[in-house]
Amino acid sequence: MQLITTRNKEIYFAELKKAISSGNGLELIHPGDKFAIELKNGELVNAVCGGYVNEKRARFVLEDCLAEKWRMNDTPTNKGGYIKSEGRRHVLEDILPLFPDELAEAFEPRFMSEEIDGERHEYADTLWIPSATDVFGAGDWWSEEPDSFQLEIFKRERDRVKEHIGDGTWFWWLRSPYASGSDGFVSVYTDGTVFSSIAIYSIGFAPGFDL
Repeated sequence: MQLITTRNKEIYFAELKKAISSGNGLELIHPGDKFAIELKNGELVNAVCGGYVNEKRARFVLEDCLAEKWRMNDTPTNKGGYIKSEGRRHVLEDILPLFPDELAEAFEPRFMSEEIDGERHEYADTLWIPSATDVFGAGDWWSEEPDSFQLEIFKRERDRVKEHIGDGTWFWWLRSPYASGSDGFVSVYTDGTVFSSIAIYSIGFAPGFDL
C-alpha cells in the first residue's frame, strides 16, 4: 500500500505508520494530504489526513461517501445514542472488515464518550463516523462532545462537502444525536452546512480512523 499525498510524494504505508507513532508524522503527511485504499470489495477510496490528535496520533476521514448508503437506526429514533445505533453496528461489522488487513491492524482505537438518559458511556472503536464537533466545532445542535475537536480539514464549509457515486454532492451522517429532537442524528448537507436527518434515512457514510 502506497501513500499518495497532495505534494506528489509516494511512500509505503509502513513508513508512514512508523513516522506517526514515533512523533515524526508531520515530516511525511499534513492535514489535507491523502492516500488511496482499495477495499476488499474492489471499491477505491481516499483517506484524508484531518489533523493530529497529538504528536503521535493522526486522524483520517474518507474523502467521499462509500458506495453503499445506510441508515443510523431501523426506527426513527436516536434513543441509545451512537453506541447502540445501527449505524455503529454497520461501521464495525460491515465496513471495517473491508479494509486491507495491514491497514486495519494499524488503526488506533479512538476513545469516545456520550451521555444517554443522564448516564455517561465511554468506549473505544477503531473505525467510526465523525462527530458533529469533528466537523463543525462546538454548536447547539448537539450535546457537548468532550472526546472531539474540530479537524483542520473541516474549517471551511466547502471542505465539508462529500460526493456519492451517481449522485454528485450528497448528505452524509455524523454520529451525534440531534439534541432538539428524538428522531434523528446530525448530518452534513450537500453545501457543507449542518443538517439533521431522520435516523431511518439511508444517506452517506464516510468513516474515519486514527493512526
